[in-house]
Amino acid sequence: MIDHIFRRGFHTAHTMHGMMVDSDQGDDKPVQVSPIALLVLFATSLVFVLFIFGIGYTYGHVIPTLCMIESSETEAYVPVSNIESTEPPAYSATATPKPARGSRQDVDDEADMDEPDLLLVRNKPITASIRQTILHLRARAGFLSRFRGMSMYLVWSFVSMILISIFSGASGVRIYIAFAAIVSQTLLATLHMAWIHIVISEPSEKRWYQRIPSYRTWPKIAPATALWATTNQVVSILPMLVTGSFGSLKHMNNPEYEPDKKDLYAVGAQAFLGMFLTLALFLLLQIPASVTLVRVAASMLPEEDETIVPFDRTFGGKTTPAIVGGQGKIGLVEAWRSFSWASRTRLVRLMIKVALISIACWVLFTMVLVAEAHLLFGDSLGEVMKTVHGIGRHN
Repeated sequence: MIDHIFRRGFHTAHTMHGMMVDSDQGDDKPVQVSPIALLVLFATSLVFVLFIFGIGYTYGHVIPTLCMIESSETEAYVPVSNIESTEPPAYSATATPKPARGSRQDVDDEADMDEPDLLLVRNKPITASIRQTILHLRARAGFLSRFRGMSMYLVWSFVSMILISIFSGASGVRIYIAFAAIVSQTLLATLHMAWIHIVISEPSEKRWYQRIPSYRTWPKIAPATALWATTNQVVSILPMLVTGSFGSLKHMNNPEYEPDKKDLYAVGAQAFLGMFLTLALFLLLQIPASVTLVRVAASMLPEEDETIVPFDRTFGGKTTPAIVGGQGKIGLVEAWRSFSWASRTRLVRLMIKVALISIACWVLFTMVLVAEAHLLFGDSLGEVMKTVHGIGRHN
């Protein structure tokens, strides 16, 4: 996301520079654009980018990461006297059954009035609700808790972007960039693990760079990171390769290709295929790989750090902490298997909610930008669009 924002920012700045000078695109008429209009449009776009980034970080990274480690429904016995009778409890509960009046057990119970009635409380996971998760984070870590781990995330993303640029060189071939991304993100596995530890743990007095684990832990987390990075690129690239290998999309770069009406429907069908393939790969590959990485990293959380949501460090007895002589981490297969079906369903529901929120934000800001463009440029909007198209095509 950081790489995308930087590239779009540079492209927008270059495009605006080209629009502010007289351009000979289209019908050879110079296009004069008001700097104030450009400034307003740029400010709106900047707010849009920052807002979408904040939404994506909180709802697309922080909350799903917590969901991946939170234990399923927990149970506890609570004295009935501790529960307010004026308000119904916000949980499902089963009270201990009372014996029939006059029975032997009833007599025994009346003889021992010191033993309080107990209520079996089943607490729902915090991450079952986005609102509840935000309120929980705010209560435990303050108002800015929705951006917890941001410093570590920015450093990790920036260094990753630099390494990808170095490893891919000047090549613009997508497959080379994908390979460079896999290598770079695997090398930075400890930074990624540090970000996960910051997100899932209670607030710490340590600075973000003090949370980075020793590089000796890299062999333990590298396999899970490599798996995650590989599936990331497969989900991004494979649908484009498949849909672009046949039909109308295959000929889009051919200057002699002259599409007609039927090609429009063919492109729409191929786009739908690409969307379906992306969704399928995301559910079958990306989610399991992400869960595996997060849970393997969580199994190596230092003993002095407490998680901000309920978390079973033993993964149901499948791993032993290093402090008592265990390996101190869970394996790739067990990391996924220990993630219950109830938790998987909860995570998928969360991702659907996040997708709907993101789509709603995109639609809202698109409408705002279109309305602003009509108000700011008026009748010259068509010429401005031609100028932007010409500059984008030559770049």
